[in-house]
Amino acid sequence: MKSSRLQLILVLFALAAAATSPNLFVAAQAGYDKLSHLAVVFLIPSIILLAIVIIIAIARGYKNLNRQIAIGLLGGILATLGLEVVREIGFRLGGMPGEMPQLMGVLMLDRFAMGPNWLSNLVGWAYHFWNGASFGLIYSLLLGRPPSWSGPVFGILIGVGLMISPVVVAMGVGIFGSQFGIGFPITVILAHIAFGLILGNFVAGKNRSAESLWTRLKSVL
Repeated sequence: MKSSRLQLILVLFALAAAATSPNLFVAAQAGYDKLSHLAVVFLIPSIILLAIVIIIAIARGYKNLNRQIAIGLLGGILATLGLEVVREIGFRLGGMPGEMPQLMGVLMLDRFAMGPNWLSNLVGWAYHFWNGASFGLIYSLLLGRPPSWSGPVFGILIGVGLMISPVVVAMGVGIFGSQFGIGFPITVILAHIAFGLILGNFVAGKNRSAESLWTRLKSVL
């Protein structure tokens, strides 16, 4: 029971750490604070927190939990590659107003007035892929070994969340891209379906002995 309770606590901390990164961009676009400042106050500590969770899980011998974390992170990175292929095609065809990772990098290094450079692009892409890894971790820890079809559903939910968030308003495209054109929602949804397909199949194939959050909760109640 003590082991199950500690693992549940570690999972909750890992979920909190993973949820931090994607929400910072939304908070910055909503005008709460600069992304550069939010990264120092919240992003870096959240990464440190996740590292601590992994270290404790290794020290306690929770191999399945660490594997579940690693699969989620790796699955999210691979899924982001798939998302980027679709997003880049949509961008080239006029379905997107700009390169979002480039915007992220400019905001992260607080050089909006100066524009992007190689370092801001590197930081922006790193942040973008970390967000993808974070979503992969959330998916893995929440659902354990879910059916592969749940991946596209998860991806669509992320895409819809993006299109109703302050991000699209700040980009000047409006909710669901209403001020930009039909290409925007099509690109976003297709890109996130690709994300979900890759993530769902990867996690379903690798998380053979993983527990969902609900299963962990039931084991300690």
